Amino acid sequence: MNRKYRLRTVVAMATGLLSAWCACERDTSLPAGPPTQPARDLVPLPPHKPEYSFAPGLAEGHPDIIAFMRHFLETCLAGDYGGYRRLVARGTEPESRARFERILHGLRRLRVDEISPVELPDLPQPCYLVVSTAELVRDPKEAVPRAPETRRVAIVVIREENEWRLAPAPPALQPTSGSPASQPDNAPSEPDYPWDEGSDY
Repeated sequence: MNRKYRLRTVVAMATGLLSAWCACERDTSLPAGPPTQPARDLVPLPPHKPEYSFAPGLAEGHPDIIAFMRHFLETCLAGDYGGYRRLVARGTEPESRARFERILHGLRRLRVDEISPVELPDLPQPCYLVVSTAELVRDPKEAVPRAPETRRVAIVVIREENEWRLAPAPPALQPTSGSPASQPDNAPSEPDYPWDEGSDY
């Protein structure tokens, strides 16, 4: 997700980009036929399959958001870069194809920890803050295996043209390691990921 927030009319980010991008007029001179599915832009899958889960109680409290997150995660874990792009909020720049692949290969598992409604300036309602914990893949060639490395990250899920979409949450709502989605003044504004530029992931 360039890690910088690109919601132009939003507080720097409100994860999804579907319906409006593909609004094309039908040529009525052609015979109607079954709808065609757009070709999927796939990236190579990692040798391990990343896992995901949801904290107890989230499905009961937020079934619509859980269903969307499940669809988003299944799309990403299938290596479907085109599908991922269609789930990113309009005005938010999706991850590049290369970085999407690095993230997919750098992820071991992800747990969705918290879902809560939030109001942000210039963002449509309903809007939900989704906080997750990601466990990252360690180098299997390490002589002394280290404990899994984790990162906490927040996104927002918003409603655009009757569809759920996502984007990274604003810096002020990004969680610090081991804490809920609150951040002291001296905390970094964005999570630090090993797959960012200059890493070995």
